[in-house]
Amino acid sequence: MIKILFSIIWWFGFVVAIALMIGLYADVAFIRDNAGGLFLLVGIQHMVVLVVLGFFAIRERAYNFEVGNRVSTMGYLHTLIGTSVALILTAKYGSEVIEHVENIIAPIGSSLITSIIGWAFGKEMEREKYRLKVSTEEETNNALEFLAQKVTNSALLIEKSSKFWAETIDKSTHQVHNTSEQLEMELKETAKRSEEMNALLSESFDNIYKKMEHNLEGISTVMERDLKNTSEYSQKIIKDSLALLEEQFKQIEQSSQLMKNQFERSSTDADKVFRNSIDTFDNGLNKMGDIAKEWDKHLKTMKRFSTHSDSAIDQLTHTSQKVIDEISTIAQTLPKAGEMLTNLDDFIANIKRKDKSSS
Repeated sequence: MIKILFSIIWWFGFVVAIALMIGLYADVAFIRDNAGGLFLLVGIQHMVVLVVLGFFAIRERAYNFEVGNRVSTMGYLHTLIGTSVALILTAKYGSEVIEHVENIIAPIGSSLITSIIGWAFGKEMEREKYRLKVSTEEETNNALEFLAQKVTNSALLIEKSSKFWAETIDKSTHQVHNTSEQLEMELKETAKRSEEMNALLSESFDNIYKKMEHNLEGISTVMERDLKNTSEYSQKIIKDSLALLEEQFKQIEQSSQLMKNQFERSSTDADKVFRNSIDTFDNGLNKMGDIAKEWDKHLKTMKRFSTHSDSAIDQLTHTSQKVIDEISTIAQTLPKAGEMLTNLDDFIANIKRKDKSSS
């Protein structure tokens, strides 16, 4: 209680001194004319009251030792206020400073008195003999009380921190729980969509497979039918070609036999034989040309089916090449036969001329 009263008086005296200084600066006549007495009265009275209350305060509690420092500080502040008042008065009087030097010096003197009082009694208050004597038990109790207070404050701080961390952990747990639930829902939805997509893809692949299988069966059936038809037609063409070849070879053989017979009869009737041979050779050549043309047609027809009957075409080509070679050989021998017939014709003509000359 005394410490509170001390603090009130401390601030009250300080405010009054500042107010008087401001009034002096504002050129209040009463304050200007009585500046020395006012500041001396206010300063000394303020310091006396603070000293008395300070001694009572340091005896009330052991930890009120800072009261002495506050008394010393207030004495120094009154000194600064008195110096400020003297400077303000000097500025106010101007050239009349010498005439009013007493009024100017008085505030400085009074302020020095307050400073002396403050420093003297403030330092005395810091001495242990004026302070409250505390027994060892009381010191222990005070220390325990102080420690208990510190522990209580620490416990309160820890409790606040614990509550804060508990709330933070609860919020984090709640947020994690909500996030987990949301993630679980999204995963379920994603899994459901994946199943639907897999089912759709499986159905699509099944449909594609069925369509491909159906198309392949159709293609296989068509190809098998076409190959069968082509094979039958090719076999028919081959049989017809072989029959035609056989017939043509028979004709060639007959022509050759006829040529042989004609040559055998050439000694008796050479001229007739020659003409008949020429006609026979012409007919043979014409027939051979027709055979070659027909065979060329058959070859062109057979080439159309070469994709499905390569082996048959190869065999027919080989046979046809032999026939063409035989025809070429016969064609090459025809000029020689013609030359031989010409020579024979010349020989017969010579014989006839000799017969005429001899007769």
